[in-house]
Amino acid sequence: MSDTAAKPPARGRPRRSQQETQEMQARILRAARALFARDGYGGVSMRKLAAAAGCAPAALYAYFPNKRAVLRVLWQDVFAELGADMRAALDTAMRAAAGKTDDPLDKLHVLTAAAIRFWLARPDDYRAIFLIEDAPVEPGGTYFAEESGVRDSLGLLVEAAAEAAALGHLRIRDPQRILALFIGAMNGIALNLITIPEQDWGAPDVLIDDMVTTLITGLRA
Repeated sequence: MSDTAAKPPARGRPRRSQQETQEMQARILRAARALFARDGYGGVSMRKLAAAAGCAPAALYAYFPNKRAVLRVLWQDVFAELGADMRAALDTAMRAAAGKTDDPLDKLHVLTAAAIRFWLARPDDYRAIFLIEDAPVEPGGTYFAEESGVRDSLGLLVEAAAEAAALGHLRIRDPQRILALFIGAMNGIALNLITIPEQDWGAPDVLIDDMVTTLITGLRA
C-alpha cells in the first residue's frame, strides 16, 4: 500500500475557535454572576452553573476547573471594569475643570463617588463579590483582593490619598488607613442601597456626595 494514501479525517469534536472560546467563557461568567448573586457561593454547584450557561458539566470543566476559578475570573473582570470607570470619571472631571485645580482631595471625591455609582449600577456584581466570603482553599493560596486587578483599581484611591497626605491636606498621613476609611464608606452606601431598597435613602447622587464630602471634611488637617 502506498504511504501517500489519504488518511481518514480525525474523529471527535473540532477544536473551538478563539471567538467561540471567548463567547462560551462570557456565557459562563454571565450565568455565574446571576447565580452567585441569587444563591450565594455555597448554593452554586458546577452542575447548576453548567445548566444555567447552557452547556454540559464536562464542557464547563474544560473552561474552569472549579467554581472558585470562576469567581476569581469574575473578580478580575469586574475590578478591571471598575478601574476603567474610575479613570474615565477622573479624566472627565479634570477636563471639566480645564486645569484650574489638581487638588488630590477633589480626585478622592471623584474616584470614590465613581466607585459607588459603579456598584449601584451593577447590584448583581456587588452581591457576587462582597456578599461572598473569600477564603483560599489550597495551601499558600491568595485572596482575590490581593490580586492585581483589585489592587490596580484601589491603587487610584491610594495614589490620591498619598498625594493629599504629602501636601499636608489630611490629618491622617497613612494612605492605607485612609483607603480603609473610604472602602468602608463606599461599601456602606452601596450595601444599604442595594440590599435595603425599602428604606428611603433619598436621591442616591445626593447621598453619595454628602457622604464623600463629610468624610473628606473630617479628614482635613
